[in-house]
Amino acid sequence: MAQPAPPSQKWEDVNLDFDNVNSTNEQSGAFGGNIGDRNILVGGSVGATSSAAPSGGVFDDSQSTTSTRKGNFFSFEYYQQFFDVETDQVIKRLLNSVIPTHRNYIQDFLQPIPDLWGPFWVSVTLVFAIGIFGNLAQFIENDGAKGTYGSDFRMVTSASTLIFLYVVIVPLLLYGLLWNRRSELLHPYVDLVCLYGYSLAIFIPVSVLWIVDIGWFRWALIFASVGLSGTVLARAIWPAVQNDNNKMIAFGTVISVVVLHFLLAFTFKVYFFDSMHIVVVASPSPI
Repeated sequence: MAQPAPPSQKWEDVNLDFDNVNSTNEQSGAFGGNIGDRNILVGGSVGATSSAAPSGGVFDDSQSTTSTRKGNFFSFEYYQQFFDVETDQVIKRLLNSVIPTHRNYIQDFLQPIPDLWGPFWVSVTLVFAIGIFGNLAQFIENDGAKGTYGSDFRMVTSASTLIFLYVVIVPLLLYGLLWNRRSELLHPYVDLVCLYGYSLAIFIPVSVLWIVDIGWFRWALIFASVGLSGTVLARAIWPAVQNDNNKMIAFGTVISVVVLHFLLAFTFKVYFFDSMHIVVVASPSPI
């Protein structure tokens, strides 16, 4: 009669199973990358991640969303974990925010721990890109004429305000809606901020191309950029509202997400690139 395996051998088998588990970000149909183990992303919290794995070593992503987040909301440790991210992971999240796949961006690329490092630098880079290339576009449109044009640094403050409102306030409103509707899939607010922050990445190269003073070309860039990143947003939000009893609210939420994304791109084009911000040069007073 065969003797049962000793406990140490069983634990070794379980460990082997855990070693073979793929990272949550290494999904087929998405841009690949050498992403570190999720335990490293959390900060070495092995117990938090292993507790979500049932017997047999199969990891369940649906149970890992909140169990791996450490610290109190008002503690420094809570926010520090959102800046503990690897470069290859940021690059992968950037690429998958631009090119839509059949994956859910929040569940497959942001969880269990989203980051705020990438969205912060995407937002800052976009602010300065709009300020620089917006002024350059208006200089080209004005044929470099002196006396009727000058650098307008108010573009930087206007762009930063607009982007801040979009990245911070819109996710807050969306989170409030999901909470009010008692959504079965209530994404944390930080996840939504991370989603919207990365969704702005596509507008950085678009702002460079907007210096070309061709109307139909600028409109084509709007529809292309909103179509790509807007699809990523819609696919990420739809699972949270698809089971709502009121289908009008469900479809209206997704449509509103895409429409707001379009209005943001439209505002970038019209205010920062199409409108001529003329600087009035005061004439010297007669002596």
